[in-house]
Amino acid sequence: MLESGLAWLENFRRTKIFDLLAAMPLILWYLLGLRKQMPLTLIRLSELISGSIDLLDFLQLIALIGSFVLIFVLVYLLITRRTAELRSYGALPRLVAICGTFLGNGFLYLKAVQLSLPMQALADILIITGTIGAIAAASRLGSSFSLMPEARKLVTTGPYAVIRHPLYLAEMIGILGLVLQFQQPWALFLGAVVFGLQYWRSVFEERVLTRAYPDYTTYRARTWRFLPYVF
Repeated sequence: MLESGLAWLENFRRTKIFDLLAAMPLILWYLLGLRKQMPLTLIRLSELISGSIDLLDFLQLIALIGSFVLIFVLVYLLITRRTAELRSYGALPRLVAICGTFLGNGFLYLKAVQLSLPMQALADILIITGTIGAIAAASRLGSSFSLMPEARKLVTTGPYAVIRHPLYLAEMIGILGLVLQFQQPWALFLGAVVFGLQYWRSVFEERVLTRAYPDYTTYRARTWRFLPYVF
């Protein structure tokens, strides 16, 4: 009886229903973030329509719209993605993935600082660049997108032809923009922790992909993890 129950559970874990249930907390989290950003987005849009928006608020509006697009892309990918072919072992890879995904929200609990116009523009540009990069990388991942270290499909085209983890790189660029906007040294410390988690996350992910796809070792040898000399 126990063996048959375990076999049923293992088979259920391979179904699309299980995959949707596993993705539901993340989908709800993204939709909550969408709801929280809506009031400020509407204010900036009304300023744009009335012609009273300044440069920094316009950059912020672009970042907000980019965030909306990214959230819709990620939710769509979570709903339509293919089921996992192979998953990582143990709780640690999952814990690292969860912390790497959600710890960035800790910036919201820090005090924002008043920046000079050039520094604020730089912070906004970093956030916008990171958002655009994340949209491009997630769109290229398509049905293989995942929060946890899992093998769904090996993607080696687009930005993945040069960098193995362009989505994480884009997220880190956006985090740099957040680090500039909040109280130091806590923002810098939080950013460094998120960077470390993303690196650690990539290590677990590559272990799964190496087990799942024989060609991954060759692919890894001809590409960078994030940037040149960052292996």
